[in-house]
Amino acid sequence: MNLRVDLILETEQRSASVVNAKGVLRIISIVVPVILLVAIAMVASSIMRINSDLKNHENEMSIAGPKKDAAIKYREELNKNKQTLEELEGWRLSRIEWADQLAKIQNVIPTEIQLTSLRIMHNVETVDGAPARTVTMTMKGKALGSQANINVEMLGDIEKNSAFTNVLKEAKVADYKKNEDPSANEGEMLFLIESKYQPRKFK
Repeated sequence: MNLRVDLILETEQRSASVVNAKGVLRIISIVVPVILLVAIAMVASSIMRINSDLKNHENEMSIAGPKKDAAIKYREELNKNKQTLEELEGWRLSRIEWADQLAKIQNVIPTEIQLTSLRIMHNVETVDGAPARTVTMTMKGKALGSQANINVEMLGDIEKNSAFTNVLKEAKVADYKKNEDPSANEGEMLFLIESKYQPRKFK
């Protein structure tokens, strides 16, 4: 699953606001958890119904013939729904709290740096023999001022920041060059930073 968030257009005038994440926060912190909770609630409700029907069948005086076949069918459906519920719960527990992450990113970015886009890519891979969610985050932006190099290098080492040491695996400056656009500010630099989050196993 790919998630791309464009924070500002190239042609827009530079704003003092570093990251405007209102739309992203609403989508990530409200819609995604609600979808997961609704899916879990639906599967849990189905499990409760099937479990009740199964107990009713098993408590009857004689479980034979068609009744036995029905009980076996209910048992199989119950196990399947329990497995689905476990998978959904695994997705919920392995997801990253993006509202919190975006707020932390906003706090660590210097005022001389302007993000123009942020891209998040999700994959499911096998880690130590178990399925795990892996996430890569790419940040593009502009750096201004005499501290441009230092500020970009600081972002390239963002995994060393105490706010990210427990979630980020590594980060690096993948591209850094002068902005050749005639309309760009003098000394404006363009950068691309790639960071990988620590794998989060499905529990």
